[in-house]
This record gives sequence, structure tokens and C-alpha cells, in this order.
Amino acid sequence: MKDGRAELHYVVQPEFTIPGNVVQGGIVAAMLDQTMAFAAKGALSTASLNVDIMRPVTGPKLRVSGVITRKGRRIIFAEAEMRNEDDEVVARGTQTAVPLEMDFTFGDDVGDTKDVF
Repeated sequence: MKDGRAELHYVVQPEFTIPGNVVQGGIVAAMLDQTMAFAAKGALSTASLNVDIMRPVTGPKLRVSGVITRKGRRIIFAEAEMRNEDDEVVARGTQTAVPLEMDFTFGDDVGDTKDVF
């Protein structure tokens, strides 16, 4: 992850597919949403999410790149692109999010989970 950018790699699990080994649309949306959240590097709440699936999304491996296109104190705009193993764009997403008043960076060691939950 770089400032305002993230790239996540996913391995498609069979329970997230529909007949034909196609990834279910809600899972595609969640992968795009998560990658954009990682690009924002902070706690946020998705206010709007738009997903365009351009071809059947199949695995087993997918790569999603996300970028923050604008970040203000009260609103964040982001975009993400999903590619299959043949490097074809299979889905795109855009997001509008609201930053939350928390200081959290993805990937930091949070210690013992009993203190977190």
C-alpha cells in the first residue's frame, strides 16, 4: 500500500461462487469496497458504492487496485479496478465515503484481540 493507493490479491473460495464458478456480484462489490477502504488508510463508512461488472468474474486469483481520487475532512472519493489472471479488467467500482473520527492504519499490529473486541 502506498499513500492513497492499495492493491489487494484475492483467492476465490468456492462458497462465494454461483454456477459456472462465477463470483457472486455481492462478493465482487465487497472486494472492490475493501480495497478502496485500504487505499484510504483509515476508518470510514461507505456512503455510496457503484459497481460495474464488465464480464463474468472467475478465479482462482483476482487483483484489485484502489486509489483515492479526492480526500477531504468530510468526504472521500475512491475508484477501484479488478483484474483476472489474464490481466483483463473484469469489474470497476467507485465509492463515496465518510471518514470516521478514529486513528487506525490497516496492517498495524493491534495486539491481543481480547483487548479490541
